[in-house]
Amino acid sequence: MKKLTNVNSIKNTYAKRILSNVIDKNPLKIFAKTPHDLKRLTDGLSRKQLWTPRGKGMWSIAQIVSHLCDAEIALSYRLRMAIAQSGSALQAYDQDTWAAALYYEKADCMQQVNLFSVLRVANASLLKHLSPKEWQHYGMHQERGKETVERMVQMLAGHDINHLRQIKTIRKNLLAKHR
Repeated sequence: MKKLTNVNSIKNTYAKRILSNVIDKNPLKIFAKTPHDLKRLTDGLSRKQLWTPRGKGMWSIAQIVSHLCDAEIALSYRLRMAIAQSGSALQAYDQDTWAAALYYEKADCMQQVNLFSVLRVANASLLKHLSPKEWQHYGMHQERGKETVERMVQMLAGHDINHLRQIKTIRKNLLAKHR
């Protein structure tokens, strides 16, 4: 897998923003390290802290973790479709609709961290076996068009960085209040 060196040619604003997080970084290392980082950032926080949003109308750490878990579930399916049936349609999803309909506000945060970790380890294991040609297999994303397996991993690594930053900020603010 190649490192991404710039995002200037990317038309989709969301993809450009997320991919900018992995410029000159190894997406596979980020991909593999995220479960550890997520456990470290949630460790030692009380239920109340996990559920404190960073601001009005914004998600709490627990809700971000549920979102990461659902993104991993979606990625799991998308990767498998692209690898096994290159050219398959990849449906988009509305994160806010999923958050409301899938009871993010009631989810057990640590159970979600564990589920995310299991899914991510399974996906990382699958990726280790891919040939260079299989990294270029692709799906047709409903909103972003053609996405190779390589691009999907880059996107999720950038997505990880984005949300881990949010969690770090919330954690830092919560711990500063308790000093």
